[in-house]
Amino acid sequence: MKSLIVFAASATLSMTALFSSFAYADSGLADRINEARSYPNKTVETVDRQELCLKHQKLHKQMKEAGIADSSDD
Repeated sequence: MKSLIVFAASATLSMTALFSSFAYADSGLADRINEARSYPNKTVETVDRQELCLKHQKLHKQMKEAGIADSSDD
């Protein structure tokens, strides 16, 4: 009798665990967690075109002063 109760209890626990895993399999929670880890919020640095142009001109000037060949002077 005691072994029957233990068997029934273990079967009930097994079935509960089995069906509870099925209930959450389609919830997509794991997918949402993985996507959140894979694609963190990133801020995109925006640079003004004129500011970028001035930086490039400055770099080209520094390269000429250092004697480094500039391919745009061909």
